[in-house]
Amino acid sequence: MSYIEYIMIRFIKGPLFFSALFIIISNSFIYPQILSNVDSKCLWVKKTNVLDSTSIDSVFSFALENKINKLFIESMSDGEVLFNSNLISKYEQVDSLFDPLNYLLSKAEFSSIEIHAWFNTYLLWSKSTLPPNKDHFYYNCGDCFESDFNGKSDGEIDLQLNQSKTWEGVYISPMHSKANNYLLSVINDLFDNYSIDGLLLDYIRYQDNFYGYNKQGINDFINIYNIDPRDINRGIISTRFGYSEDLIDSINNSWNSFRENKISEFVRSVKYNILKDSLSISLSVAVKPDYIMAKERWHQNWLSWINEGLVDFAIIKNYSNNFSEFNYINKMISSKVPDYIQKNKIFIGLDFFNDNPILLSNKILLSRLQGYENFSISTYNIDKDTLGLYLPIFKSMNFHLEK
Repeated sequence: MSYIEYIMIRFIKGPLFFSALFIIISNSFIYPQILSNVDSKCLWVKKTNVLDSTSIDSVFSFALENKINKLFIESMSDGEVLFNSNLISKYEQVDSLFDPLNYLLSKAEFSSIEIHAWFNTYLLWSKSTLPPNKDHFYYNCGDCFESDFNGKSDGEIDLQLNQSKTWEGVYISPMHSKANNYLLSVINDLFDNYSIDGLLLDYIRYQDNFYGYNKQGINDFINIYNIDPRDINRGIISTRFGYSEDLIDSINNSWNSFRENKISEFVRSVKYNILKDSLSISLSVAVKPDYIMAKERWHQNWLSWINEGLVDFAIIKNYSNNFSEFNYINKMISSKVPDYIQKNKIFIGLDFFNDNPILLSNKILLSRLQGYENFSISTYNIDKDTLGLYLPIFKSMNFHLEK
């Protein structure tokens, strides 16, 4: 039995899990002998870390030093962008004469580092005050907001009140054509004016299963099926009123598929524009890690996007700080996803905000023993860089650096 097989067996057997964890921590000296350097090392960079040339130079030096080959730059968030656009305002903290994305691209031109524009797709606004800019899309389409099954629109949220702990912000709806056209126009504007290497779609989903009830989407569904999907939650579509169990299941499935297809149609539209113009731009998505739950709860069918060739890779946000849960997700994907997809199109996303460097390092080592070789770290922080907190993380991916 090989050493790797031994470790894998220890992980599979639940009661011996912590023994295996101890092996990873205490025997890291052996990994340079059995593991090469990771091919795809990605780093997420929030817009607040690339406001000027000095901060961008620091990020770029960090990327070169740690052999990072993909930078995900937060290029659209809170309805603002990090580049010059005629359609949407630039992030207010950036000097009006400075173009961060253009500067990043010029820095990367003669390096092996790819610049990917990170878009917070359907998440429009996440602050506790209203957008100060009256040209913000928040004010341009009152019908475009997401709605829950009670009919409450995100546009009705009082932002000054305390929100729930799981509240992420105000969403626009994948169900509304104007919302999707707005997003596509900003993306096409980016494609037309910047030679980016890739586009990363984050928040490419609904907020939860009880969302997706935008009025335009409901009307579209009624026109196709002659059934109001709100009647499902009202209890009207039930056996009490003469509906058979099979018909109830069929209606539920049709409504869930309808919501799911709206997300997939948007991804397909972005991919079509890339292919239509023969652009050398990779398309990726950041997704919920459990692909069954992603499909059933958030209507985010990312595995089908990979199989259809709509996306070049998916970043699995396996952010659980519970090692057992993290391991479970990895093993579930490994058991259901073909090896060639796992190796080339699955990127393990790790969150440095909630985890400590040693735990993250161990997660990387575990993932590598399970066959994963693509990783993304969220997010860059100059203080953590200065303190050297990233060292064990990238050491677990770069065992063979040139002296």
